[in-house]
Amino acid sequence: LKLCRRCRALIALLCLAMGGGVDPAKAEAELRSCKEEYRSALREVRESRRVVKEAQALCRSRVVRFGAAQRRRRLRQSAVKQAQHHLERCRACGGQTDGARKRLALARQRLQEDTKAEADARRAVKVARANRSATEARATRVAGRRDKSHAKVKVQALRLRQVRGAMRAAAARAKRLQGVVARHAALRRELSMKHKVAMQQLEQRLQEELRGHKRRAAEQAQEAADRRKRRALQYAASLRNGDPLHADKFHRVGASEVTAKAPDPDFSGRISVLLPKGQRHEYTMVYLHQFCLQGTSYVDWKPHYFFSSTKLPSLSLKVTLPTAKAIPVTVHGGIKQYAWYDYKTDHDGKCEDQLCPATLRATRDRIFRILDREIALLGGDASRVFLGGASQGCCTALHCFLKYPRQLGGFVGVVGHLLSCSPLPEKKRHLPIYLYNGREDKVMRWSWVKGTYARFKVAGYTNVRIKVEEGVTHTKPVRKEREWILSFLSEMISGRKG
Repeated sequence: LKLCRRCRALIALLCLAMGGGVDPAKAEAELRSCKEEYRSALREVRESRRVVKEAQALCRSRVVRFGAAQRRRRLRQSAVKQAQHHLERCRACGGQTDGARKRLALARQRLQEDTKAEADARRAVKVARANRSATEARATRVAGRRDKSHAKVKVQALRLRQVRGAMRAAAARAKRLQGVVARHAALRRELSMKHKVAMQQLEQRLQEELRGHKRRAAEQAQEAADRRKRRALQYAASLRNGDPLHADKFHRVGASEVTAKAPDPDFSGRISVLLPKGQRHEYTMVYLHQFCLQGTSYVDWKPHYFFSSTKLPSLSLKVTLPTAKAIPVTVHGGIKQYAWYDYKTDHDGKCEDQLCPATLRATRDRIFRILDREIALLGGDASRVFLGGASQGCCTALHCFLKYPRQLGGFVGVVGHLLSCSPLPEKKRHLPIYLYNGREDKVMRWSWVKGTYARFKVAGYTNVRIKVEEGVTHTKPVRKEREWILSFLSEMISGRKG
């Protein structure tokens, strides 16, 4: 297809406008550079943490030595007092005082030695504490550099996605414009054979339409560029201010690390909530976090997991994010951690671990109370309440979803499995259950997790969707977790409204 010189220039101008004049290869190189800087910062953070731990251990040992020196010095003071009393009694009785004087002199000499040792220990403690403070300050600065480089990686990745999307949009518009130009050229050749006046009118019409297409394409390109610029500025501002993406769409209520006054707050058994701004909620999502994590992380840093301007532009969703209670975990030596139930065994991901039924029952009763309260707030409509979770939270939420006496609107589970103790009641065979796992998951390996899901088919469950993705691990399903949650909510909410 041969195009006139004006059309070719118009297409080139459109591609340049939609691409923003940015080379994708250059953007990719900048992204790789940012990632390398971030990995270097991570290595520095690990090294600084190791140095801080060593400084803290040294400080603790010096404090212990100082305490021991104080105790010895007090004992020596007591010994000096006893020797003085003994000398005074000898003088009062008129007996020999040579031995008592020697004893007193020896006690005073040892007291001087212990006092000097105590002073040395006190100086050593001061030096160790100063060293510890310096290493902690260095670790804080290194962590700041890491966070800054991480933010740069996110911004550069977003910019690269925008450039690629703009280039694809420009190519598609150019292709459509080529088709329009070709149709008009064919019509012009056909009409030029019939009448000279018709050809002149067609030429005038063609020029007018080309100018209109050019004007509309330029306007659309400018609007798209302005939208991208506004989103990039908003995203960069949110990163600088410490606010996560789409935090302005919700009211954050309840437990939060950002608003906590204590340096190490206890979130055991507390609830965090994301409320939609500007209207009353019509749906509720109860989502349980992973083992050893907490629900506040979703409220503080991940509200965009439950909103998307393209996939889920709904502002009618309330998200309830409870934090598990801190309970002793058997396989971790009885250390208290945020867990939905206690692990009795640790098979290192090779098969299902044995759990403590009592702790699971306690969590189940707590989730039931939360569901009862959320259903009551929606006028008693349980179909507008959804339940989900990740990892151990997925296993617990799925157990509660199947055990709950009422029928909820649906379930979404991320990198989890069906517990062997979870029932499969017949009345819930038609409820939507969405399950997502990673092929490279080493904690809950697909080789045995798929066996737990096979129970759904045996029990006659007809609305279970299972998706297994390549390259997804258990510890880093970050982007996939948001994608999977938004996909589930989009089908549940948009399907109801449609």
